[in-house]
Amino acid sequence: MKSLLLLLRSYRQRRALRKLEETQQSIRDLLREEAVEVKGPVDYADKVLGVKPFPYQAELLLDENKRIVACMGRQTGKTTTIAMKAIYFANTNPNVTVLITSPSLRQSMIMFDRIATFVYSVPRLRNKIVRATRTLIHFENGSRIIALPCSENLLRGYTAQMVICDEASFMPEEVITQVIFPMLSTTDGYAIFLSTPWGKDHFFYRAFVNPAYSVHKVKSEQCPLIKREFLEEMKANMTREAYLMEYEAEFVEALNSYFPQDLIRKCVELAQKLGVELYGSLEATFPTGDCYAGVDFGKLQDYSVITVLRREGDILKLVYLYQFPLETPYTQVIGHLVRAHQKLKFRKVFVDQTGVGEPVLEEIRNQGLINVEGLKFTVQTKEELLSNLKIAMEQNRLAIPYHRQLCTQINEQQYAYSKSGHLQFSHPTNSHDDMLWSLALSCIATKEPPKREPAFTFD
Repeated sequence: MKSLLLLLRSYRQRRALRKLEETQQSIRDLLREEAVEVKGPVDYADKVLGVKPFPYQAELLLDENKRIVACMGRQTGKTTTIAMKAIYFANTNPNVTVLITSPSLRQSMIMFDRIATFVYSVPRLRNKIVRATRTLIHFENGSRIIALPCSENLLRGYTAQMVICDEASFMPEEVITQVIFPMLSTTDGYAIFLSTPWGKDHFFYRAFVNPAYSVHKVKSEQCPLIKREFLEEMKANMTREAYLMEYEAEFVEALNSYFPQDLIRKCVELAQKLGVELYGSLEATFPTGDCYAGVDFGKLQDYSVITVLRREGDILKLVYLYQFPLETPYTQVIGHLVRAHQKLKFRKVFVDQTGVGEPVLEEIRNQGLINVEGLKFTVQTKEELLSNLKIAMEQNRLAIPYHRQLCTQINEQQYAYSKSGHLQFSHPTNSHDDMLWSLALSCIATKEPPKREPAFTFD
């Protein structure tokens, strides 16, 4: 018993000594940081945040224009750069509000999480936090950094000194002009728009070509961390248009795209207006309503995908999308579909029966999902599927929450006319369209047969 007490006392002494050493180290860190003389945002990024900006990042950090457009390729560090700019602004100006918004809360949180990572990793900044939530950091100087989705209802009422619009090319123009700019009117604040290119009939493109705006266009090849061999690999594995948009920050679109970029964006804007949330897990709490599913079964080189639409009146809302890893067995896809049905109670399910045959369809029915139909892809059925999907989009009845990969797959679908006058569809080499066909199947599933009128008899 005595030896046990000695061991316990020794453990407590070691723990107390370790805590004392950690406290002393924190004090030394604070003293060292407070002694650092910082001259401007680039110096701040280097000495406080521990990031030595590349030349194009430094140029963006030093830009004091009140209207900034950052159109930058993948992996050039646009999120990191704007995160550092936001932190510097909030900590060197008391009582200011920095607002981050984007097409979805998930997208806004990417920027906010980058900011939070910087702040919490630097004791000098971490110790200045007086309040923090999942979407808010409030500093002792009264300044706040807030993340919100691009929802008119949630954004209205704020006054800000800096607004950061991430993936601005997918944000509704009326929200930018009627909500975001007014919140800067009394503060003479900063508006920063950053995005990869998408469509020319939008505010982001007009700002990009507006000489009154300070524009930063950065190609991925300008980033010293990206090797030329990698870019050559991406160029070989992507469509020309996708590579130009994603890595060279160019506004381009294939002439024979069946679904134009501007049409797709309108579906995204409708989802933002209606507050539609896209779930990626069946563990989420889904809103109630009539649900319809589409399943595209993948082959060796393709993915299996499940999408779910919820119908409210004439509006179809995309609420669930799940892409399985390559070569996932059909049994797992079926099990996932059955689990989704148990939770969402599908009124109708359409599955791609091409190549999988009748046994897969029978197995789904054997698992209790009897309201399922199979559809074999032919020239005629493909035309019907995509024509039906396009009509729903053009009639402003399909709400698609922002999902860059899905938007790209929809836009990359190309068309041509056969000799008989039918539409023929294809996707470019090195691209996929599994999400598109799954969405088209779920859309056709919503076209339930009309209810029969009661028969009348006459005496």
